[in-house]
Amino acid sequence: MAEDAKLKKNHMAIVLGIGLGVVLLIVLSLILTILINRRDRRSFLRSRKNPSERLRKLDKVSPTCTLEKWWMTTKRNLGLSEAVDGQFVCAICLEQVDRTQEIRELRCLHVFHRECLEKWFLGDHFNCPLCHRAYYVADTPPRNDYVWMV
Repeated sequence: MAEDAKLKKNHMAIVLGIGLGVVLLIVLSLILTILINRRDRRSFLRSRKNPSERLRKLDKVSPTCTLEKWWMTTKRNLGLSEAVDGQFVCAICLEQVDRTQEIRELRCLHVFHRECLEKWFLGDHFNCPLCHRAYYVADTPPRNDYVWMV
């Protein structure tokens, strides 16, 4: 009888030891995750201070022009007849793009309002909103790229 009680105490001590070890590992991994994300967030915030500098980088891969000018050039390059009339809807705001509005064209030939694509880009989206093709490679990791440890 005394031996059974002693055995139960040993089993209880082992279970408690394993349980505390697991809890300790979880707490340490959470602390490490928070520290890594905080460090990455600080470097990200330093890089976000100057949006005009970031927009100059966007200009290199997607210069602005009016829809009218872009459509005339594109129609000619694709060999389309003059009768073809292009109606474009910005996939970001879902509004029609007027001929006189400034647009940005991506490498995939998708067209968006200038302001809409700039907001998209400044939100750390480096893929086309329609086809998800990358149009820009970020200097720093995007802010929504967190390291999670399990």
